[in-house]
Formats: sequence, structure tokens, C-alpha cells
Amino acid sequence: MIILIYIRILYRTTINQKQANEDIFNHSSGVIMEKQQSLEILNLADNFYQENNYKEALVNYKKALNFIPVDDTVTQADLFLKMGDLYLELEDYNLAQYYYKNSLRIYAEEEDHNGKGYSCTGLGIIQQKQKNLKSARKYYDRAQKSFKKTGDVKREEKVHSLEASTYESQGILDEVISKYKRTFQKMGQRIPGDFQESVKKQNKRSILGVSRGELVLSFVYLAALTIAEVLVTYINLQAGLVLEALILFALLLNSSLKTSYNFSTLLRSMMALPIIRIIGLSIPLMQIDALYWFPIISVPLFAASFTIMRAQGLSLKNVGFVLGNWKVQLLIAITGVFLGTIEYLILTPKPLIGTFNMENLIFASIILIISTGLAEEILFRGIIQKNAENVFGAVIGLLYTSLLFTALHIGWTSIYDLIFVFSVAVFYGYAFLKTRSLLGITLSHGLSNTMIFLVVPFYAPLIYSWLPF
Repeated sequence: MIILIYIRILYRTTINQKQANEDIFNHSSGVIMEKQQSLEILNLADNFYQENNYKEALVNYKKALNFIPVDDTVTQADLFLKMGDLYLELEDYNLAQYYYKNSLRIYAEEEDHNGKGYSCTGLGIIQQKQKNLKSARKYYDRAQKSFKKTGDVKREEKVHSLEASTYESQGILDEVISKYKRTFQKMGQRIPGDFQESVKKQNKRSILGVSRGELVLSFVYLAALTIAEVLVTYINLQAGLVLEALILFALLLNSSLKTSYNFSTLLRSMMALPIIRIIGLSIPLMQIDALYWFPIISVPLFAASFTIMRAQGLSLKNVGFVLGNWKVQLLIAITGVFLGTIEYLILTPKPLIGTFNMENLIFASIILIISTGLAEEILFRGIIQKNAENVFGAVIGLLYTSLLFTALHIGWTSIYDLIFVFSVAVFYGYAFLKTRSLLGITLSHGLSNTMIFLVVPFYAPLIYSWLPF
């Protein structure tokens, strides 16, 4: 079922892109109508847009594509720009980016600097929302240069403020203050005497974008979860369970207190970790076949993930259910073969299937891909990492999530495996940071476990014979 849902999401993404292509094709090959008719439809669409009736606005914008004269490239670009704005409002960033880039292409050909400025602004906002701050700044810089050429100082400085906000989201206050001061000066406004102090007061955050107290508390929870795993694995199971319960209660309490929204959201997403461990340790292992342990424990994983998504208003697309560049996703997926082989050499676990044949391999592989690859990546990369990025920034957020992921692998009782798992977690986190897609890392994670538990155990003697030591 999960696979079907995943395929459906990917299919919808493809269809949306195809629809965008068809919209432009139909326009270019359609019947040339009177420009007055196109203007009437555009005005109607604009009215719907202003009334926040996006559905009707979109219908009329698409309809207008067939009424614009083919040689009226400026109106085409204006329409593409409006459709980009609309899709941005709908948070469909793929289509928004598609239309913005088409409008930018035409504006560049026509040397319409004002239009270029608006298109680049939209593209910058998309990149900023997707936490690609470096790319966002590049687009904002292009927009400012375009508006400067047209003498639109107010628009230039509005974009300058957007650029400043990218630094603000990272807690880089000196850069924020510098950018906003320039905005005041360019617009001919007096800089408030307490401006610098008020910015610092409003942002009592470290350079990581998190307050000192929140920073300390975050790593206290990381340490507590690590200690709980050590207790469960090496010392006393009951004591470990008690600590997991206390961590869960503390996370619930802290997330309800008056803290920053982003930090509260991170704490709520971390509540899934002790819940999963408590449920997992409560299931009698002796009575369950080892292979079926994975789908059983994945049920609370999926339940926790989708509960968090619903509570935070996250769509499947928000957590990474997008195709992205399929070639890149394929390369990421293939890494699972090598990663799984390496980890087997570290852990040397027994196979989860009694006989190595194609039927057993396919069946067990599907179980592992869904219950380990998909279940864990939705929670750790799709939800926790994104929340951690909002608190700490991209790099520290990635590392923090990787440490959490590593802590939950203490049960394998191997320091070498922990080092390896942390490295893999950083790799998966970086891949997600760059692609914002779970596809490649989900398949890589699932294939890795397939190699560890299904394939390599049967071919280990052959692999050992190839090693130089």
C-alpha cells in the first residue's frame, strides 16, 4: 500500500509537469484570438486571484493561454509570471518554478528588466522556502540588479529585505543588521536609534539560530536518548524503559511551554523516538520470526510520522515524496549495495531467510525497503531533519539528526558500526538536503538492509576471498 501511495505521488508530480508543458504547447499551437478577449479573461482571472479564489483564477489563466496572440510575447511572459505567483501561493513549488523560469526566459529575450526582477524574486522566494539560502540570495541579487536598472528603488529594497531575511533565518545578526540598515538608507528613511538593539532583542538567538537555552536542552535530550539506549542494551532493560518514558514526558512538557515555534515543533517530532523504542521493547521477540519483526516495528513508525505530519500541516511533498532528478536518485539508490556490503562485514548478522532464491529475495526485500528504508527515512530525514534545520540551520540540523539516528543503533553493540551508521546518516542527510527527495535514500537504505540480511550472508565466503587482508 505504501509503495502504491509513493508511486501515486510520483505520478501526480509527473502529470503536473506534463500539464504545464501541455498548457504552453496548446497556447503556441492554438487559434489566435483577439487580444481584447485575452485581456478580458486575464482581468477575470486577476479578480479571482485577488479574492483568493485560486481554483477559478487558475482555470482562467490557463484559458487565457489560448487567447493570447502568438507574437505577443510580453503578455505571455506576464501570464507565466502570474501563474508562477499563483502556484507559489498554492505551495506547488515545482510548477511555480516552472512558470517563473519561462517568464524569465521571455523577459530576458525582450530585455524587460522589470519583468526579470519580478521573476527572479519569485524564484528566490521558492529557494528560500526550500532552505536553499545560497541559491535564494543569487536570485535576489539578480532581482535587485534588474530593478536598479529600471530605477525602481522601492522594489529593489523590498528584495534587499528578503535577502536580509535569509540571514535572519540563520541567526546571522550582523549581516541582518547591515542589510536592513542599507534598506533604510536606500529608501531615504531615518534609521531608528534603537534599531540595532531591537533586532538583537528580537533575535536572542545564537549564530545557529537557536537560543542558548534551547541549544543546551536539545543536546540534553540527545544525551538522554543515548543513555537510555545504553541502559537498554548493556545494563538494565527496565531502567532503560523508565528513562525512555521520562524523556517522552519531558518532551511533551517542554514542547507545550512558551518556546519558539520551530523549537517546539522539533521537540514534538522527537517524541516519536521514545514512543517507538517503548513499543518495540514491549513486543515479545521470542515468538516472532526475525524477518517479520521489521514490518511490526514499522507500524508505530509510520503512525508516528503521519501523526506528526498532520499536526504540523506537512504534505507528502513537504517531507520528500517527490521524484526530483531521476538520474541522481538512481545513483543514490545504488549506493545501498555497497553500504550494505560494508556494514555486513562489520556486523556479520545471520540471514533473515532460510534459503536464497528469487521468490524469498523479492518478498523479503519489499518488506525491508518499506519497513526500514521508507519508514525510517520519512521520520528522520523527511520530518526530524527538516525541523532541526529550522532550528539550527542546514549543517547543524543535519548533524543533529544524524546523531539521533546513530543513537538508536547502539543496540547493535559495535562501536565500528556506530561510526559507520553516523557516516551513512550524514550522507543520507546531505542527499536529502540537496534533492529534497526521499526516493533515492529510501531505496538506498532498503537495498543496504537487503544486502546485510538477505544477500551477503550467503556469499560472504566469496567476498572474504576478495579482500586483501
